[in-house]
This record gives sequence, structure tokens and C-alpha cells, in this order.
Amino acid sequence: MNIENQFQAISNSLYTTNNEVQIVDLLVDTNNMFYNYSKNRVVSFIHDKDYHLVLFNAQENDRGFTMYTVENFCDHEEDLVLLRNIFAHAIHNGLNTYLMRLARSKVEDFFFMIDTFRALFNKPKAIDDYEVKFPTLPSSLTY
Repeated sequence: MNIENQFQAISNSLYTTNNEVQIVDLLVDTNNMFYNYSKNRVVSFIHDKDYHLVLFNAQENDRGFTMYTVENFCDHEEDLVLLRNIFAHAIHNGLNTYLMRLARSKVEDFFFMIDTFRALFNKPKAIDDYEVKFPTLPSSLTY
């Protein structure tokens, strides 16, 4: 990828970047760097309560890194679902399906562990998530 310093906000807490210097620095700082660049890779990790998903595309015509970040992921589960749907859409459209399936799988695995991470970071779910809301009848029908 020849794009430098590209940053794109997908939502208020989900963004992507192709800034390879920033991505490699973060991978090295978190001990997640890999050294074999001959095949596609997907790495996911948590850093400062943010979820990072790094994709490395080894194809010659589009070689490079892309990183997706969900800031404060315990409070933004919906962005993990959105991220998963982005990869599902890419798979459906036939875009680098092997890499996109790896990425979707990493996000899904992480999503199913979200309650464990909530406990780890002491971030309970909002009370609204636990309440069952029953439909109510209009007052005109209850008299």
C-alpha cells in the first residue's frame, strides 16, 4: 500500500489507518511484531483499553499494513459488530477472502470474550442491557 498517513474514522470510536510507521511501532511496542512477510497475517491485541486488529496483505499488487482500532472497546461493542460486518461484506464481494476471513474470525473470537474483558477491566454492562423490556398496552386498552 502506497498510502501514507491515511486515517479514516468509521464511527466515533472505530477507525482505520494505513500509516505503516504507526502500525509497526505499535506492533513492536506491544511485542506483536512478526518477521515473515511472505504470507497474509492478522494480529489482534489490546493496548490501553483499545482493541487493535492489524492486517498484513502479502500480495504484491496491494502489499502493506492496515490497522483497525476500536477505542475503549468495553463501551463500544456495537463497533466490534460493525467491524465484523465490514469483513463479512468484503468476503461476500470476493475481496481477498482468505485475509478477510482471518480478520472476521479474530473479531468474532474477541467479541465472544467481551464479558471476560469487561470483568478484567472492571467495566460492567449497562443496566439497560440486562433489563427485559416487555411490551406495554396503551392506557386506553387497560381500562
